[in-house]
Amino acid sequence: MSNETLFFICGGILAASAVSVSVFGLKAGDNFPGKWMPVIIIWFAAFAVLSGTFAVLHGKDESRDHNAEYSKASEEIQKADTSGPFEEAEAEKREEEAESGESSEGGEESSESGEEGEATEGEGEEGATESSTAGGGEPEAGSVVFSENCSTCHGATGHGGNGGPDLTTMPLAQSEAGAIEQVTNGGGGMPAFAGTLSEEEIENVAAYVAQDITEGEPKK
Repeated sequence: MSNETLFFICGGILAASAVSVSVFGLKAGDNFPGKWMPVIIIWFAAFAVLSGTFAVLHGKDESRDHNAEYSKASEEIQKADTSGPFEEAEAEKREEEAESGESSEGGEESSESGEEGEATEGEGEEGATESSTAGGGEPEAGSVVFSENCSTCHGATGHGGNGGPDLTTMPLAQSEAGAIEQVTNGGGGMPAFAGTLSEEEIENVAAYVAQDITEGEPKK
């Protein structure tokens, strides 16, 4: 039984006793309480003490519950503030590369493990590998697409804004292929733009991000 319930029970008994004694005293006249005075005093004192005790314990219970809720909310806020929109996509990509490296055999295993090493050891080598699959977009046209669709979160220069991270710290943004993949499919808190932007617009904004903002790939 909770302290709150016990508080209400003791308080209810105390209130009912006060009403009963008052009614009985009015009917009994001057002879009441007489010899029952010590008993009545002890009765009221006991339930007054019990009511006060359970009230204090109930207050402590509520304070403890509020502190637990506040601590949980603080942890969630801190987690949201320290996580960027591209981290989950990066983690998934690394897991897929690791799985493909373990399942391959012979020459395929050597080739795929080499590609995985390029992805984790050097962003420059990753950019060189993925640039061959990039769409060859126009950075100048991409700057317009970025301003209209991306600057709200990533800032006008791509260095972070309202909830979006600094693109210069994002590995996928270092190459056109990586930027195309992220813009098309989204992930990690970022929405997919496959149904919003055309393929040409995605290629253009990817070229702008990789060449002008992050300078991960040389300008063409």
